Amino acid sequence: MPDMRSGVAGYADGLLSGATWGIVAVLLDQVASRIPGHWPLATPLVLAAGHDLAAAVFLLGRLGIARALPSALRLVRSRLGLTIVACSFLGGTVFMGGYLIALVQAGPSYALTATAMYPVFGALFARRLLGQRLNRIAWLGVIVAVAGAAITAIDAGSAADGAPALIGIVIALVADAGPALEGIIATRAMMTVDPDTAMAVRQMLSAIQMGLLVLVVPHGESIAAVVVRAPGLGLPLIVAGFIGGYSWAAWYRSITKIGIAKAMTLNITYAMWGVLFAWLFVRTAPSPLVVAGCVVVSAGAALVIMSGERLDEGKPDGPEERIG
Repeated sequence: MPDMRSGVAGYADGLLSGATWGIVAVLLDQVASRIPGHWPLATPLVLAAGHDLAAAVFLLGRLGIARALPSALRLVRSRLGLTIVACSFLGGTVFMGGYLIALVQAGPSYALTATAMYPVFGALFARRLLGQRLNRIAWLGVIVAVAGAAITAIDAGSAADGAPALIGIVIALVADAGPALEGIIATRAMMTVDPDTAMAVRQMLSAIQMGLLVLVVPHGESIAAVVVRAPGLGLPLIVAGFIGGYSWAAWYRSITKIGIAKAMTLNITYAMWGVLFAWLFVRTAPSPLVVAGCVVVSAGAALVIMSGERLDEGKPDGPEERIG
C-alpha cells in the first residue's frame, strides 16, 4: 500500500510539474513583453535570475518552516554538493538562460514546444554516457519528435518575424541539453538526498550563477533596476519564481517516486499546458501548426522515454541494456 500511494503521488507530482511550468511560461512572457526596449540577451537573463532567486527564497522558506535548513547546509558542504552544483548549472544557467532567450525571441508556444524535446536528448545522452541502447520504438519516438520540431520550425519561418523565432527555436533546442543531463545526474543524487532539500540548494546556486551573468552582460544591471522598481514587473516575476520553484521541486519528487522516464513523460505536458493557458488567460490563439507541432513533439518524446525497460536506473547492466 505505501508503494502504491507513493506511485500515485509521483504521477500527481509529475503532472503538476508540467501544469505549473505552463503557468510560469505565460507569466514570464507577460513580464518580458512589458520591459521597455528589446534586449535579446539582457532581458531573458534578468528574468532567469529573478525567477531563480524567487524560487530559491520560496524553497528555502519551505525548508525553514519544516526546520530542515540544517540539511541544506550539510548538503552544500558534502561531496554531493558538487553534484548539485552541476545540476544548478545544467538546469539553471544552461536551460533557464537558453529557454528565456528562446521565449523572448520566439514566444512561449515555440519555446515550450522546442524545449519539450529534452527527453529525446536525455535518451541519446543515456545511450552515449551510460551505454544504454535505443530500441526500435525509441528511434521511432526520436523521428516523431524531430518531425514535430520541424513542423514548429516551418510555422515559425512562415511568420512575419520568422528569423527571430527560428533563432529562438534553435537556442531552445541547444538548451535541451541542460535538463536532459540534469535528469541523469539528479537520478543518482536523489538516491541519498531529500528532493526538496536538493532543489532548494540547486535553485540557490542557480540564482547566484544567473546573477553573476546579469552583472557582466551589457545592459543587465539597468534592466534589473527597471524590473525591481516597477511593481507591475517585479511582482509577477516573484509569483512566477514561487510557482517555478514548486514545479522544479515536484519534478524532483516525481523522479524519486516513479523514476525519471515516467516523470519526464508527465513533465513534458508543460508544452500543451502552456499553449492552453496562453489561450485561456492571455487570449493568444495558437496556429494549427503550433498545436500540431506541440502534440507531435510530446508524443515523440513520450515514445522515447517509455520505449524500453529502465531509463531511470543509475547503473546499467552493460552496453546491451535497453533504454526506457
